[in-house]
Amino acid sequence: MPKKLLFISKDNLTTNPRLAKELKFAVEAGYEVDFVGFEMGNWSNEIEKETVKNISASFHYISATRKPFLPWFVSSLVEKFTQKIYTLFKNNLAINAYSLSKRSILINQYFKSKNVKYDLIVAHHLSTFYPAYILSKKLNIPLILDIEDYHPGEQISDNDKNEKQRREFLMKTILPKAAFITYASPLIGEYSLKLIPDFPKEKTILINNCFSQTEFQFKENNSEKVKFVWFSQNIAKGRGLEFVVPALEKFKNQIELTLIGNLYPDFYENFLEKYSDFIKIEKPLSQKELNLKLSEFDIGLAIEPGKDLNNTIALSNKIFAYAQSGLYIFATDTPAQNLFLEENKNIGLITKQNNDSFENSLKEIIKDIQNIRTQKFERFEYSKQFSWENEREKL
Repeated sequence: MPKKLLFISKDNLTTNPRLAKELKFAVEAGYEVDFVGFEMGNWSNEIEKETVKNISASFHYISATRKPFLPWFVSSLVEKFTQKIYTLFKNNLAINAYSLSKRSILINQYFKSKNVKYDLIVAHHLSTFYPAYILSKKLNIPLILDIEDYHPGEQISDNDKNEKQRREFLMKTILPKAAFITYASPLIGEYSLKLIPDFPKEKTILINNCFSQTEFQFKENNSEKVKFVWFSQNIAKGRGLEFVVPALEKFKNQIELTLIGNLYPDFYENFLEKYSDFIKIEKPLSQKELNLKLSEFDIGLAIEPGKDLNNTIALSNKIFAYAQSGLYIFATDTPAQNLFLEENKNIGLITKQNNDSFENSLKEIIKDIQNIRTQKFERFEYSKQFSWENEREKL
């Protein structure tokens, strides 16, 4: 009888490629797998249907929208109420979890109504940690927690002090309950494990956000213009485009930029539209389609703006996707990206986040584009070390 694994996400597989890779690996390894996540009610819905079509697992989705109304309404009330009373119950685990996210409430409620049996739970994102912990305790089974972001270091708009305290409390309280902890970048691991100094280091491991090598192809590019690419789930403000696009415009006769993702109309109208003569915008693609398409380009933009501590210490999916495609990486100087390119020389350059540095780096790239293109295959081969096939062996 195969062991039965449960994966829990605050999203779906389309918007959480890290969990998607782990889940597929578990299925391939012969485990019986259940997934509990959210139906997002957005652009990812159709891609999700295609994503799960050929995966031999059971998928269960809780609505993240206002339909059905009652669960959304009740969970919203509980979230707001627990936020109001938080200062009176700072050491109450449920109060901390429910005031963090209504999805903690919805996940917990989902499992209360189910008679389930599992051998292992794998939970991604802080808002899933509490319901995953409660279920693991109820079933007396081990729990693996994945830290893809350092949540206390994220930008928080409302009641910053309380929210940061809640996140730190949840991590300090629940992480030690895990049988194993995985994390998504060296610095995210360093910051997170500082919160639980007594946790055994041998029960933690770095799992990089790499992709399967089968999703990439090598393709030469001999176009007249230097082809830049940037992708994200959403094309919106606050992601670094405001800094780099004006610098790119100065070279618009020599370059073209492709943006791939869900375009926010207000961001287009207020910013991108005036640069439309050298920018192409493409709709979101499935992970495999996106990774294959990247081979068409020369330069991958990893322009993290350093908007908060988490952003400076994270390594995004895109920096690995660019590397695995053989693209030359144009990266801003966050500590995480600095460290990555110091350890992997000749696959890209680091630029400071000011106009002079952007422009000088772009001039350097345009001047050296023939060498950059000539060395693309060498980068493609070098970056096979980052493949998910290698990374998953750690699991």
